[in-house]
Amino acid sequence: MKGTYTLLLVCKRSFRTKIGKLGYVNVRKGHYLYTGSALGQGAVSLEGRLRRHREVSKKTRWHIDYFTAKRNCTVSVAVCLRSRQRLECSINHALARRLNVRPVLPRAGSSDCACQAHLVKVVSSMSDRRVLDAVIRVYEDFRQLNQFSSDTASKSRGLLPIYSRKRRERF
Repeated sequence: MKGTYTLLLVCKRSFRTKIGKLGYVNVRKGHYLYTGSALGQGAVSLEGRLRRHREVSKKTRWHIDYFTAKRNCTVSVAVCLRSRQRLECSINHALARRLNVRPVLPRAGSSDCACQAHLVKVVSSMSDRRVLDAVIRVYEDFRQLNQFSSDTASKSRGLLPIYSRKRRERF
């Protein structure tokens, strides 16, 4: 399956880590968001990416791996949109407009595009539920836009059952 996803990470304790060539960062307790696209097959499909992000023991390959490999920083939930289009930058910008966020480091998670960062900290003190509701609203807006697309593949687009608004479950 192909699409775009946002991970909601919850870091229960502060820690310091190196994020590849970007350098070191002090990660504070709180909520973090990472938005990415998975447009390939196998390990780089949507299912493959989400499976990798849940694993703690792995070789650090992407910027987000430096967070997900830490035991005190967990992926709480993933919100996904099935699509063949690369929507991560647009969704990332919409999340930044809806939530008070700041980049973890400039270019974190966005080394393949012109965005400031795709790995961001939610600066406002919010509950898990409020952060998640804001992310879901952004994805619902994109889902509605995709339903009006002239693309013939638009029938297969939409929020994936990994997370639904009616049923608050972890993936």
